[in-house]
Amino acid sequence: SRLASLPAASLSPSGVRALLMEGSCYQGTVKAFRGSFGWLTCSEVAEKCGGRDTFLHKNVLNTIPVVGSTVYFCLNFDAKGNPKASEAKLVSSASDADVAVKKGKGAAGKTNTEPRAQVVKRASLLIIRKDEVLVVKELKDGGKLRWSDIGGKLEAGEAYLDCALRELAEEAQCFLSAESIRLLETDLRHRYGYGGAEPELVGLGPSGSGTQAAAVFEINVEGVDLELLKPGAPNKHGVHEMCWLGQGH
Repeated sequence: SRLASLPAASLSPSGVRALLMEGSCYQGTVKAFRGSFGWLTCSEVAEKCGGRDTFLHKNVLNTIPVVGSTVYFCLNFDAKGNPKASEAKLVSSASDADVAVKKGKGAAGKTNTEPRAQVVKRASLLIIRKDEVLVVKELKDGGKLRWSDIGGKLEAGEAYLDCALRELAEEAQCFLSAESIRLLETDLRHRYGYGGAEPELVGLGPSGSGTQAAAVFEINVEGVDLELLKPGAPNKHGVHEMCWLGQGH
């Protein structure tokens, strides 16, 4: 067992409890969430961890929760023994499984509405140069060619940035030089990697509304010489063309 492999003197009572709990699944409530991380309250975990809340990062959830949402999670611990969630799943929002809207009348008679929890379904890149944006022409549903940003659907368990970079490698194949793709990936990981900037979440509904969203990673490459290629044929991912278009196009 995990305990049998460790000297008895090496573990404090709290360390033994942590090992026994790690990997177990629990249910908690989002106490706070801002940007990319927050905390869950779980009485069972808190009871065995000195009253501490459980750390929650968006990369283990693939959903942006609101305060009051119910989350199922597996328990892990950081290097200092603090509880943190992994393999988390949003079970319900503050009011219902799919809707996180609370309405009530304030003292002035105004209706207060909390924002809906947005579930991120897509990740994309907004690569800009002055007033231009790098786009691709690809086959969409119905077999029609349409201009699109570089991006696509999240795969199960995939981090937002990893999805965007995977889509870059696929859609830019044969249309950007390997060195240009490498430069973009390096810069994006530097800007948006762990502890870095956060992508913008854009609703996929009309006028940016709705509970489904795309994580958009913006990068300005003015002054960077990206080498666009002219392969003369679509690549295997259905991209027919890549070019710079004016943002007002």
